[in-house]
This record gives sequence, structure tokens and C-alpha cells, in this order.
Amino acid sequence: MAVIYELYDQDRGWEHTQPGWYECSVRAEHIDKYVEMTDWIVVNIGKYKRHCRWCVTDTNIVSFKFRYERDYILFTLRWS
Repeated sequence: MAVIYELYDQDRGWEHTQPGWYECSVRAEHIDKYVEMTDWIVVNIGKYKRHCRWCVTDTNIVSFKFRYERDYILFTLRWS
């Protein structure tokens, strides 16, 4: 699948994209881990384009926001 683009509102910026959603950050030393995480989201989160946002916020750090707590919990159990 390889979803390697950032999915968030670049005009508003990360801080103002979906405030109040559940947020976590994960260290991704290699692009392979980033691709694995985004592929996992595509497969495991229904309507991920509507319920999830992500971007690279710092060197080797990928930040994610989830609309629903259940998706946030599943993701953090798998990747944190």
C-alpha cells in the first residue's frame, strides 16, 4: 500500500488541525516504520481519511491524531 503522504490540513498547521482529538507521537528511525504505521492505519481504521490525521512533526517523529479513543488505543498498543 505505502501511504507515505502526510494527511492533515497544512494551511491550518498541525496544532490547529482537529484540536481535541486523541494525539500520540512515535519515533520512526526509518521510512520503513513510517510506511508500516500508515499501512496499518489504512487497514485497521475504518474511513481513516475522515477519522485520523498524521504528519512528520520533527526529525524521526511522526505525530498522529485520532477522532475515536478506540482507534487511539489500538494504535498505541501496536506502535508505542
